[in-house]
Amino acid sequence: MTLSVFDLSTYLGVNPDTIKRWVRQGKLPVLPKGADLRFEKKDLEKWAALHNIRLNLTDKKSAEKQNQDDVPLSQALKNGGIYFDIPGNNVVSVLESCVKKIFQVPDDFKPDLLDRLVERENAFSTGVGNGMAIPHPRQQLSYLPDPMITVNFLADPVDYNALDGRPVSILFCILCPSLQHHLHLLSVLSFCLKDADFVAFIKSRPQLDELVEQTMVLQKANPL
Repeated sequence: MTLSVFDLSTYLGVNPDTIKRWVRQGKLPVLPKGADLRFEKKDLEKWAALHNIRLNLTDKKSAEKQNQDDVPLSQALKNGGIYFDIPGNNVVSVLESCVKKIFQVPDDFKPDLLDRLVERENAFSTGVGNGMAIPHPRQQLSYLPDPMITVNFLADPVDYNALDGRPVSILFCILCPSLQHHLHLLSVLSFCLKDADFVAFIKSRPQLDELVEQTMVLQKANPL
């Protein structure tokens, strides 16, 4: 079985240009012959295993069906973690600082992720008001093993073109390997951010275990 650049970009959840750049940099095992870039399945599986990258080369629809259980918001927060004092003075620079912190994303994938986050913000700001934003890529990140939400407290508030026009100081980055996980977590997080007590708790800059515990309380009180 061989794959094209487009096939591999779909399976990994990255831009085709990222695949071509990795080939030029010698970071991907590519078949030596032919005008078009082609990749051998067994070579890609070895590459993924060597770099601890999730790569399921089965049928995409079958892979989605195997991964349809919703992940609780508390678990996604636990998967992502909390980061404090994120530097930057505009949307792009704070997103770049956030991406650098996310150890679950392989280094070679971080430029692609940043491009996708910035692309989303350029299309429509994810600033939801009240000093918070929910940046997320439009495409799903198939290489991630688990859905996650990273909570990022900025060193200084930045103009984020938010709905209420107020500067943003807290970013919730939603990163998911499937569309179903993404839609579920976006919906649940949006619901929680309408709870004044929960928002006040978030703005107290809690530690991760405190945030997870408080989120579980909210989940127990509501059918999230």
